[in-house]
Amino acid sequence: MSKEKKMKKLRSFVYLDNYKMYSISSQLFEGLTEYIVKTNNEKKTEEESQKGPLGSGRLLADIIEKDTNQTEKKFLHDYSYNLFEDTLKAENRVLEIDLDNINENIEKINEFSFVKVSGNVVFNDLKIIEDTIRNFNDIGGAFGYITQKAAHDEEVKKLKETVKDVTDRNQKAKINSIIKSKTNFKKQLKESGLNLEEDYIKNLAYILDYGYNQQFEVQIPIRAEDDSYHLFSAQLKRENLKDDEYSIIKKYSRESEKKFVLFGILTQTLTSKEKEGIFSELKAKADDSDDVIMKEALMNVVSQLTSLEKTFTGKLDYEFVIDPISLYIEI
Repeated sequence: MSKEKKMKKLRSFVYLDNYKMYSISSQLFEGLTEYIVKTNNEKKTEEESQKGPLGSGRLLADIIEKDTNQTEKKFLHDYSYNLFEDTLKAENRVLEIDLDNINENIEKINEFSFVKVSGNVVFNDLKIIEDTIRNFNDIGGAFGYITQKAAHDEEVKKLKETVKDVTDRNQKAKINSIIKSKTNFKKQLKESGLNLEEDYIKNLAYILDYGYNQQFEVQIPIRAEDDSYHLFSAQLKRENLKDDEYSIIKKYSRESEKKFVLFGILTQTLTSKEKEGIFSELKAKADDSDDVIMKEALMNVVSQLTSLEKTFTGKLDYEFVIDPISLYIEI
């Protein structure tokens, strides 16, 4: 009896950077044309020996054809990605990381350019967060009105009824003072944390905009068996999302139950101490110079700007930054 063929996993894409994929593919497959012919010959979808662009096959040609129907192109992009990732893995160019192998593979991370990380994800939509901050008082006011206004009005009504029966002048004045304060519903919203100072909101929103520029970030946190903590993060371009960000968060939650696969190029792996050593000598030369030229002065400004940005978006020492090519779930 022949062994049952293992069912191939399918990919349901949330994000795919077609341009980056094809840019690398053109190098990986040496211009695509030769690969088109080879693949088509292997699959016997076309019988011809010509190795030129004219009539040389349609597998990847259809994918990059400009006038292809847009819906069809999306499916072809997805299939093209399968060829892309599978080839990179076959050539041992990809480091795969998940909860089961992280202790072993994290030590190899600087030996690879491509990484495939699997795990539960966190979606950080800084645009939504910034919009929420800017409209915090309106949102808080609406939420407070719905959840607290009825009880608040009932309490004020009871106090007004109570004061009618009070004969003591001082006690009556005290209750009237409480009623007066209670009629200011905005004050109650502030006490409940649902209303903030306008200047505070304005400045917080400005800092968020400066530091994060409305990024849509995905993070995969993994805690290893030895209790070490690793964070893999990537900034997703909204135009490369397969669905709008609101739908993605609604479907999968900001902290997903489903395990995702993040595939991309490693761009930052060093700790702050390791990175500091790369530029420290160069900065020292600029600082010690008596005749600082404009370019050196600019280097110092960049250095100060880097220090400032660390407050907002600086890489954590246990974080690995990835330039994303795809994000998907396996089904």
